[in-house]
Amino acid sequence: MGKRLHNVGTLLAASYIIFVTSLCFAAAPLSPIWSLEFSPDGKTLAVGKYQWVEIWDLETQRVMYTYEPHAGEVRSLTFSSDGGALYTSSGLASRNGEIRVWDVSSEELIKSFEIHGDTIESISLSPRNTTLITASMDEYSAVIDLTRLDDPDFSIDTQVSKWLTQHVGRVLCTLYHPEGTYFVTGSKDKTIKVWSPSSLSVLVNLDANDDAVYSLAYSADEDVIVSGSADHTVRTWRVTPARGAVGRNSLEMTGALVREYNGHQGAVYSVDSGFIPLGSANNPMTLIASGSADTSVIIWSLRSGNRYETFDESTDAVYAVRFSPDGEFVAAGGRDGKVRLWNLRKRALTHEF
Repeated sequence: MGKRLHNVGTLLAASYIIFVTSLCFAAAPLSPIWSLEFSPDGKTLAVGKYQWVEIWDLETQRVMYTYEPHAGEVRSLTFSSDGGALYTSSGLASRNGEIRVWDVSSEELIKSFEIHGDTIESISLSPRNTTLITASMDEYSAVIDLTRLDDPDFSIDTQVSKWLTQHVGRVLCTLYHPEGTYFVTGSKDKTIKVWSPSSLSVLVNLDANDDAVYSLAYSADEDVIVSGSADHTVRTWRVTPARGAVGRNSLEMTGALVREYNGHQGAVYSVDSGFIPLGSANNPMTLIASGSADTSVIIWSLRSGNRYETFDESTDAVYAVRFSPDGEFVAAGGRDGKVRLWNLRKRALTHEF
């Protein structure tokens, strides 16, 4: 089992129950969709629902695998390089947050462990799949060493390298830089914190948000962090070595707001960024996708701040948006329980299931 865990990629999922008053599932015919993630090859889509995860084949539009049961909503999904294994996390409000490890092809549960005292909002994996960062409603983030995950004597109590306690509100999202330079957390306290993976100290504190930060993404093409906030706004931020600091891995860094994208009429629950071959090979475009409580998915030009397109087929709040690996599609899911894929070249809806 240990060798298999090293040889297959991982899919991370965070699940939990929130907004019990405002989100009533009794009247909904379909489970709300809380999270989405394309496989690295773009052939399948992981869909996080209430108490289970579905893996859809996009060519046939059929479910290939189902992973259940979870304690609550599956809120965050992250594939590693080959997508062979699945990490899921679930939780119960004010009680616990659990992470499970599954083998994707066999659907076998490899390992499970509790980590938080409340629901887990988001998880992020380091580039080499050695470290997991969590974001939880209990106002903490955990830094978990995964290098001994296949050890039969694995204990989560000994594998937590650090509890991060610098936020003063619920931690709602987390993000790892694709090269491992830093990781990021966003919180209900309106701040975004950039952390050193080595010292686990805060390098930069970004506080230009007017409300809770719900979602984070990264644009490698433009070297900026993308955030979505309850204040209806999408923002981009640039983090760079401070003046006089040497190298990208310097512990002396500075950060600044680059641009605000205004147009949503509700909280921005999810953001993503992609490098999209919309024009000729010499004229690609970097885009942002944002999903909102106002039911819309807006596609933005990252550089200009202008709208590329607005998709309004969703009939309720949009909780998750993702670009496909090849940049051809954007997927969205939310409270109405349907997954929708739009072709970005044609600006048209192509899948709905």
